[in-house]
Amino acid sequence: MSALAGLKVVDLSETVGGQYCARLLADFGAEVVLVEPPEGSALRRLPPFSEAGDRGSLLFFHLNTGKRRISLDQGDAEGRGALDRLLRGADVAILSPGSQPREVLRRNPRCVAAVVSPFGADGPLAAWKGPEIVLQALSGMMHNNGAHGREPLYGCGRRASFAAGLAAYVGVTAALFARERTGLGQAVTLDEAETAAAMCFPYVLQHIYNGTVKGRGDPNIPAGQVRCRDGWVCIWIYNHRWSAVCRALGLESIEHDERFGAPIPRRAHWAELFAIIQDKVADLRAEDFVATLQQEEVIAAKAYRPTELYGSAHLAQRGYWETAEGRLILGPPFRLSRTPRQVRPAAPTAGADAGWTPAAAPEGGGAPAGPGPLAGLRVLELTTAWAGPMAGRVLGFLGAEPIHVESPTRVNSWRLNKEVPNPINFPDGVPGGRPYDRAFHFNSQNINKLSCILDLKTGEGRDIIRRLAAVSDVVICNFRPGTLARLGLDYETLRQVRPDIIVAELPAFGAEGPMARYAALGPTMEMSAGMSSMIGYPGGQPETTGPSYLDPIGGFNAAAAILTALLHRQRTGEGQYIEVPQVEAAMQLIGPELLAAIESGRDPEPNGNRSPYAAPHDAFPARGDDQWVAIAAETEAEWQALCVVMGLGSLAADPRFATLAARQENIEALTAIIAGWTRGQDKHAVAARLQAAGVPAAPVQTAQDLARSEYLAHRGFFTVLDHPDAGRHPYPGLPIHLDATPGSQRRAAPRFGADNRHVLRDILGLTAAEIAAVEASGAIATEPRPGA
Repeated sequence: MSALAGLKVVDLSETVGGQYCARLLADFGAEVVLVEPPEGSALRRLPPFSEAGDRGSLLFFHLNTGKRRISLDQGDAEGRGALDRLLRGADVAILSPGSQPREVLRRNPRCVAAVVSPFGADGPLAAWKGPEIVLQALSGMMHNNGAHGREPLYGCGRRASFAAGLAAYVGVTAALFARERTGLGQAVTLDEAETAAAMCFPYVLQHIYNGTVKGRGDPNIPAGQVRCRDGWVCIWIYNHRWSAVCRALGLESIEHDERFGAPIPRRAHWAELFAIIQDKVADLRAEDFVATLQQEEVIAAKAYRPTELYGSAHLAQRGYWETAEGRLILGPPFRLSRTPRQVRPAAPTAGADAGWTPAAAPEGGGAPAGPGPLAGLRVLELTTAWAGPMAGRVLGFLGAEPIHVESPTRVNSWRLNKEVPNPINFPDGVPGGRPYDRAFHFNSQNINKLSCILDLKTGEGRDIIRRLAAVSDVVICNFRPGTLARLGLDYETLRQVRPDIIVAELPAFGAEGPMARYAALGPTMEMSAGMSSMIGYPGGQPETTGPSYLDPIGGFNAAAAILTALLHRQRTGEGQYIEVPQVEAAMQLIGPELLAAIESGRDPEPNGNRSPYAAPHDAFPARGDDQWVAIAAETEAEWQALCVVMGLGSLAADPRFATLAARQENIEALTAIIAGWTRGQDKHAVAARLQAAGVPAAPVQTAQDLARSEYLAHRGFFTVLDHPDAGRHPYPGLPIHLDATPGSQRRAAPRFGADNRHVLRDILGLTAAEIAAVEASGAIATEPRPGA
């Protein structure tokens, strides 16, 4: 059974994001027709390419498996007529940048028409070029990556574009869900640049709260890397796990060493500590070492190379790798118990007539536009940190009512309740009397939510959570596998009290398999997904993308899976269980690179920002401390234009740089020439000059730059909200734009336990006496309890 069976989709997108959105629609049951021009989709000509015969672009293959493909020439009347017939019968149309969704809706009012583009159809950056390095530079993410004093690192692959496709899928499925209420389709628009900004760690809110800017020279996260005999391992050493680290390593002798025993001296001697660990583990197998650490509940991960993932025992036990069209493909980004992914068999090139009948016009012109597409749905969140709360935040943005549940003794970690208050985390640098309500981390991800604090160790608390589940449509949990079952809240139990409930869990490595119980964070998931092995300076250790890049990716995948299940429930009345293995979901974003390495047997080597397909392709110093501008020349025309803007037109004819191969051969000399030109210039001004000349470029933006961004302001990215403890501030938003039932940020993140009585009285219908009894039992709280 497929969740989206019967839906008809026309893919005209010609973008990575658009084609990935359509691929997800195909994976979960829609009939998707990819419409290509006579010369073929532009993505057929983008790397990486297969080395096996005439199989062509692995990017194109990854994006379009399971779709029907037809060729139409929109320049002649016959082609335009065939396309018109397709669009009149379509439920969804994924359009190319520059298209007008409303033109499709005038012909077919029930169609959802979506456009994914780099910067949107209007605004200050509408004419800019946006390859991955430009998108990451503008997002604020790139500024956090790499070593202070060296060029910041952009990452790998086309992850911003894939993330935009995922966000577009969320928008399209939400619009389809709303169509049941309104009878009408609508326009859905996504910018890759705005999506990339939404995926960035919320340092922009830190800056908005107190004016500080997180720099790469600031104290780092409590993690480091060591080299085992077969690969790198990342270890997180939280203060409360120090004893466990010493036990796991057999280094009890240093547990109370004056250099390492306490947190402050340990940070001061960090390099010395990791030199000791390195000596201890150099001859160990990386996977064995990680297993030893994880047994002591120390967060650690191996930086897997792509070819190693194909041989992974964990992925093999989970049946991850599949085939389609006689070729290897990646497994699903999320698993639905009733409506799993089913990749369609290869279809021959279809004729222009898909056999679709035109959609009937809605009776009476359709219902008027209303609130968010998910208005009326309730989401119960048992989540912490970023990935789970991001999933609930997306659903809340789209109109659902999320209830964020925390324990009075196990507070959401992003409230920073276990840490000594650091002024940089709070408005005006002041922790205040309730610092757990003022931390920018928590307040960035819990907009639109209610807060209900329940002690599930008490009978009263367990009774309330079950009653809440019975009146909720969705339950989200991002704790370790088995947590819901221990609480008596697993899917099989909850479906007894609400048969159509949807339960989504976000285990890092899945619910089953040798690594299922491993604890993880965004950076260690990036290591496990094969990304980090492709990011780094030549000859150096693997790098990660900022503090937690994969957390929001996991959150968006969970929202996408939940919306898929909601569409199925809307038609059948059936709920289901959802597993979002975050590492596997993230692998989709580098699918082409994984397939290329597995096919060739060669893993890509980290090489800074340099690319085999463009030169230059790097970040260059600009005026100011740790200020940079990203520049990429992907074509000869862009290279020649760069030379003109630099005032070095003769450089284009220099034999050292006359071709891409020559520029790659002489990249050090070329980098020095460009750096000599950019150094001392304002990064914003030089990027604007280059883009005006047709050269992809962007300032590597800081949190301050994001807060002042004219582009994000034009997109309405920030919403001013009043928080009772944090005050009135602009809050960063989400990139999903629906024109008829738009999402919104309606209320600031909740104070701890602020909505307890509302939940008990207005949602559960408890009497005043019953509420008093619950309060007397200690099952609810409005402040964290000691030791939380």
